[in-house]
Amino acid sequence: MIDLFSPSLARRFAQPPTLGVALTAALLVLAGCKRPPAAFVPPPPPEVSVATPVQRRVPDTLEFTGVTRGFESVDVRARVRGFLETKLVQDGRIVKQGDLLFTIDPRTFEAAVQQAKAELAAKDAELKLAIVTLERTRIANEANAVSRQELDRVAAQKDGAEAQVELAKARLRTAELDLEFTKVKSPINGRVGFVGVDPGDLVGATDPTLLCTVINDSKIYATYEMEERVILEQRRINQNRRPGEGGRPNLVVRLALANEEGFPHVGQFDRADNTVNALTGTVRVEALFDNADGTILPGSFVRVQPQLGERDVLTVPDTSVQADQRGRFVLTVNAANKVERVNVIVGDVVDRQRVIRSGLDPSARVIVAGIQRARPGIEVRVAGAPAPAATPTPAAAPTPG
Repeated sequence: MIDLFSPSLARRFAQPPTLGVALTAALLVLAGCKRPPAAFVPPPPPEVSVATPVQRRVPDTLEFTGVTRGFESVDVRARVRGFLETKLVQDGRIVKQGDLLFTIDPRTFEAAVQQAKAELAAKDAELKLAIVTLERTRIANEANAVSRQELDRVAAQKDGAEAQVELAKARLRTAELDLEFTKVKSPINGRVGFVGVDPGDLVGATDPTLLCTVINDSKIYATYEMEERVILEQRRINQNRRPGEGGRPNLVVRLALANEEGFPHVGQFDRADNTVNALTGTVRVEALFDNADGTILPGSFVRVQPQLGERDVLTVPDTSVQADQRGRFVLTVNAANKVERVNVIVGDVVDRQRVIRSGLDPSARVIVAGIQRARPGIEVRVAGAPAPAATPTPAAAPTPG
């Protein structure tokens, strides 16, 4: 049993505390108070470059999809029945007007010409006899040797013989034409398409057989459809005068192929239909383009841009215009240097500048550089403007232990 009142035990409890006990006490005191955190400095706003819209005068244009066709196009067909004798043209070659393309066996038609000539000679002989008979009968009638009735009959025979001669001449002309048609020549200058016949084929048996197609593509028509609303508006503006008529200048029309940027080919309005298509509500229009180098192929789908005049518009760099599911828009910076989205209706691109038809204020500051760092609602710093001073965020008061 321990004696709590023994002198040795009393001396042990009376000793001063050890170093470990002192350190523990100090840590407990320090844990009661937290160190105040450092002040937070926000990052500077992203920098962007802005530009105001530029007002300029640009062509007033519309854009359509069209189809091209050659200035002239002829289906060369067999006009007589017979066996194809020779083929003197190759697919895709250029030919001139009057070049011999095919020949059809002419022997049957040569015989027909000879027969027609013989018939004409016979009718000529009959006419000569009728003329002599008429002259003799007239002399006899004057001498009261024949009756007036006989004279009239001989005169009618002479008129009939003349008619037979004219008929024989017509038959001879028909035979000569058939013989001429055995030599098939190109009716125009142009390029030959695929030839679908070969020597030995029977052509013209039932219908005129298509031998080939020749297309003159030195000039090209571009055919497109314009909405009735657009046609009526242009007629109202121009007092119902068509382009090139009544003092109205002709329209410039530009064209682009599927693999071309912009509209490099320049032509002009040529003609328009005189009725509105009741099914589509459009009017067919054709423009004519020079195509001496053969760049534009007939039958191509093209983009056509008629220039209706000029007008004053606002333009911004094309790279500043963006698009999403809601349409086209630009990002602007307001007076508080906050980014705003502005929906716009755009037009064509002219010299890398996008035409803004509506939606944008002329004094707006449009972001043209740094767009990838700009989001609607955030604050930005405009390049060239002084940067705002950063205001540290005050720290929270320390919490006592």
